[in-house]
Amino acid sequence: MIAFAELPKVAFNEMNTVHAEEVEQLNHIETLLDTGAPETALSQALEALFFHTREHFANEEHLMREVGFPAFEMHKAEHDRALNAFQLVMMEWRNRNDDEIIRDYICTDTPQWLQQHIATMDTVTANFIAMVKGS
Repeated sequence: MIAFAELPKVAFNEMNTVHAEEVEQLNHIETLLDTGAPETALSQALEALFFHTREHFANEEHLMREVGFPAFEMHKAEHDRALNAFQLVMMEWRNRNDDEIIRDYICTDTPQWLQQHIATMDTVTANFIAMVKGS
């Protein structure tokens, strides 16, 4: 389980709120895996997380454009890479019907990526947004 309190916080609080929502969804998926929930429940939770992540990235990208964030293209490219990786994992899971694929992604890969992404790209982005818009 991911402890939201242990993740870095950023200077623009709306971003922290979205990160907390994603942590809640990731933890829910881990619980589904741990309890052997039906494939339909896991599939719905994964789709919800994908939709939330896509909206999270789109909103963040809108904010970056709005304030003229200089590293927009680099940050957006990382969002695109992360979404593509998520889609590939879901396709592989559906094709192989192996919950370990999702477990590795949700419990290991994503928490590591989230920690790194927040500590680096989101921190710099949030500082810029907060400077321009105020937090």
